[in-house]
Amino acid sequence: MSTKKATLIVGFISLSLTGCFSDDKSIYGICEDHAEICTDIETKGWCKKERSSLIRNRYQQLIAPKDELNLYQSLVNWHKFSKCIETASNIKRRNLEDRDPTKAASFVNSIREIEKLEHLTQNSTLPQLLYYHWAQSGDDSKIDRLLELDKQNKLQTTELQMMIASYYRKVDRKKTALAHYKALSYLTKEDLETLDHSVFASLSTYHYQAKKLKLSYVWAQVAAKYGLKANLYSSLAVELERKGVSLSELDKKADQVFESIQTLNFTPPK
Repeated sequence: MSTKKATLIVGFISLSLTGCFSDDKSIYGICEDHAEICTDIETKGWCKKERSSLIRNRYQQLIAPKDELNLYQSLVNWHKFSKCIETASNIKRRNLEDRDPTKAASFVNSIREIEKLEHLTQNSTLPQLLYYHWAQSGDDSKIDRLLELDKQNKLQTTELQMMIASYYRKVDRKKTALAHYKALSYLTKEDLETLDHSVFASLSTYHYQAKKLKLSYVWAQVAAKYGLKANLYSSLAVELERKGVSLSELDKKADQVFESIQTLNFTPPK
């Protein structure tokens, strides 16, 4: 698996795991009752968060083996665990004697589990899995089906619109921006806590390239409010002031946009 593909998939982990575990059973309790889902991913204290998430995914799979959303979340978590344990186990060391055999075994098991889940879900029509398998294999039939669902307005979540934006990023800047707008309009409280703030910088860049400098400035300001360095801010301010544009009015607009996002009331422009 290429690093690029793994990054593309893991990039959605925060959004995809929002509210995915309703069972409050402890990890200790799960492992005590179902040792088989814990013992093959021992980490010797490393990757605790990733391992805990996986154990809950596997426990959910025992309860509801056909829960496709959990299978997708499991795949995403396996990728994150695999990446973490690969580093922890020094898997790339040439000298085999320097490797930790327990963590190395967990890494190998992670690869096997990913392959098993990929085979199990390869024909799924769940939007998240369509995106996953397209990202993994480049199968255009998967992304075509996902785009068709989007045309039918069936992808009305922030997570799914961020996936659509990711697809369009290199092929259609306007559609990327539209997907980002939709993603912001579908925000929930949980989404807001995990939202990738680079979406604001992306919108600023898009409008700058489209020569819509006022909108570019507004989104640069919104990005700055979320702690991002707005690289375009200084040059935009100078250029707009040279054109006689009131920056104070644009600052007010940025405040309004920021407030609408924070209160989950953002409306995409027509």
